[in-house]
Amino acid sequence: MDLGCETAVTLWDGEQSKVIENPRFFGSTLAKIKKTSIQLRRKTAPNFKKKIRASSRYRKVQNKVNKLKRKSTNQRKDWIHQVAAQITKSNSLVATEELNIKGMTAKAKNGNRKCQKAGLNRSILDVGMGELLKTLEYKLQEAGGFLIKAPTKKIKPSQSCPACGHQRKKDLSERTHYCEVCHFQTGRDVAAAMVCLNYALGLGTNLNTRGVQTSTVTSTGGWQQVWAVKRETPPSPS
Repeated sequence: MDLGCETAVTLWDGEQSKVIENPRFFGSTLAKIKKTSIQLRRKTAPNFKKKIRASSRYRKVQNKVNKLKRKSTNQRKDWIHQVAAQITKSNSLVATEELNIKGMTAKAKNGNRKCQKAGLNRSILDVGMGELLKTLEYKLQEAGGFLIKAPTKKIKPSQSCPACGHQRKKDLSERTHYCEVCHFQTGRDVAAAMVCLNYALGLGTNLNTRGVQTSTVTSTGGWQQVWAVKRETPPSPS
């Protein structure tokens, strides 16, 4: 599984890919929120230092803004639970990359890119990647499945070729993966999902290691995480 902003979730089961589009709940209501927020400037705003209370009209408009934000939040939560349930229903093992949401949504240090980075941060938070991973993890645990998080800095799913393992840095605008070494071509998100699955199955980052001995596979793959969880699970009462 690969998470993104252009496409919310991209799945690869070893044979075919499946895409779950980004609903953009907050983005669709952002125009209404901005339009309603303009009305706040014409009302008496609260000022605690000067001991000025907000006017009734200000509170009325503020409630409208909060209602729009709550609506998009509730829509996102409901969508996340539906997607997590859908993935859990058809998969007992899910592999994805380990994401640092806090670092990904940090403010830009360069002043020229503040607006661009703010838009990207808004898109990342609109998908709810962190909440989706938490929801998927506990649903898989309840169903007896496992969630394996591949180390992003080690395997670099977006830059690695799933067929041969060759790594090449790509820009965010480059949405198609093409390997100059083995000439393998597919979608960028699909390639990243394939790399994560290869890691979980013990194939490293490429498919060329298929057919190796089991001892080699288990020492390099993510199944060590699965076995660790199984060893910690207490035996069921007889």
